[in-house]
Amino acid sequence: MVAAIIILATACERALLPVNTPVLHQEIKNESGQLILVGHQAISVLQEPNYTSWFMNSYNAYTVDSTTAIACKANLHNKSMTIFLGSWCGDSKREVPRMLKILETAGMDTHRVSLVFVDNSTNSYKQSPQHEEQNRNIHHVPTFIIYDGNKEMGRIIESPVISLEKDMQAILTHQPYTPNYKAISYWITKVTKRKSSLSGKELQNLAGIIKPLCRHYGEFNAYGYVQLAANHNKEALNVFRLNTLMYPDTPGVFDSLGEAFAKTGDKTAAISAYEKVLQLNPGNENARKMLLDLKK
Repeated sequence: MVAAIIILATACERALLPVNTPVLHQEIKNESGQLILVGHQAISVLQEPNYTSWFMNSYNAYTVDSTTAIACKANLHNKSMTIFLGSWCGDSKREVPRMLKILETAGMDTHRVSLVFVDNSTNSYKQSPQHEEQNRNIHHVPTFIIYDGNKEMGRIIESPVISLEKDMQAILTHQPYTPNYKAISYWITKVTKRKSSLSGKELQNLAGIIKPLCRHYGEFNAYGYVQLAANHNKEALNVFRLNTLMYPDTPGVFDSLGEAFAKTGDKTAAISAYEKVLQLNPGNENARKMLLDLKK
């Protein structure tokens, strides 16, 4: 079955709406020295030597809910999907092959599927060289975005709520559907002063609302690093400050806040954040090293 996907993708490697950047073939080494894919790529790239093993393992191991997938077929007509993923990301390696197998079962024209690979390096975190992620709020991968023309119908973020098949069916049939990361969705849609520094009182009020929506501190930590890499510094600081209010006993949130303050040039605030890390975790060598550097 995978052959059909690869043949179709190879036959027409072109840009697809709503992604309008050209297909490219770019591999880079990330900060760990790992060879990764970046940018808008053809589906056939998943059959290349560095990627075919994990792709085929996940593809072959997955049993499609064919009843639901076939039921989606009529509603997939003239729809398109853009998939943001990382070739370095375990969730992407698991979920993307499954989704492609589902789409094949549903009879979707794979020319209407775009793959956009993002980086995981500090200064380009969750970004593509062509920046297809801009204005799309890509904070966790994989993210599957379903479009009707140029209008987003909905998205599945990182993993399905029920199953990929049933989540996709809910989106296509306009059923109530909320993807993972409700807390980040709330922040994006409800916080109106995102381009200014929020007061401590504002953040404290938001913490009370948002904390019940979070599964763990890593949700907003990842979102903060996405904003920091995009040079949305005030937004990043708001997010990291919020996370310290929601998880005041977690050293990692203060470490991230210290990193953000250091990047934006506020040494005093960075020192305070790293000192808090050491209060919570006296053995933290990164915080100790950062304090030595900041106090020079």
